[in-house]
Amino acid sequence: MIHSETTVKGTPEKTVILHWQESQNAWTELSWRDWVRFRGYGEGRASMLAGAEAGEHYFLVCVLGENRQLRNVIPHRYIISADGKLVHGFDGLENAEREEFCRIEELLSPTPEESDRYEEFGAREFSVNLPPSHTVRQLMRTMPGIAGANHDDACWNFLSAIGVCPTSGRAN
Repeated sequence: MIHSETTVKGTPEKTVILHWQESQNAWTELSWRDWVRFRGYGEGRASMLAGAEAGEHYFLVCVLGENRQLRNVIPHRYIISADGKLVHGFDGLENAEREEFCRIEELLSPTPEESDRYEEFGAREFSVNLPPSHTVRQLMRTMPGIAGANHDDACWNFLSAIGVCPTSGRAN
C-alpha cells in the first residue's frame, strides 16, 4: 500500500507529500519513509515505490508553516518502471543546460547574465513538473493548509501556475 499515516522519526513534521493516483483519480498522501525510499535516499539507496503502477507519476512536496498553513509546493514528475523503480525524473533541460545550471548554482557571485540564465533554467524545471490540469480539482480538495496561505507565500508560485488565484484558493 502506498498511503501510510505513520511519520518517520526525525523527518520534517510539517511536510506533506501528495502523489497523484491516476487509476483512483485522486491525490493521496505518501509517507515520508516511502518518499525517501523512492528518491533513493533510504537504506540500500534503491529508488523504489512499492505498489506503484508503471508510467508517469506526479508528486507534490507541500511545506506547511507553524500553524499548518501552506507555505510552499514543490512539484515533481517521474517515470516509474513496472517493478516500482524510479526510471526518469524531469527537469526540462538538455545535458549542457543542466551542467550550466549546476555550475551557476555553485557560484558565490554570479554575473547578472548568469543569474538571469539560472532563473530561466529554474522556471523551465518548475513548469515541466506541474501536474496535469485534470488533477487540479481533486488537488484543491486534498492540499493541506491552503485556506491559511498568506498572499506572499511561495506556494502561490505553484498555485498560480496551475490556475488558482489567492481569492479562489481561499474560497475552496
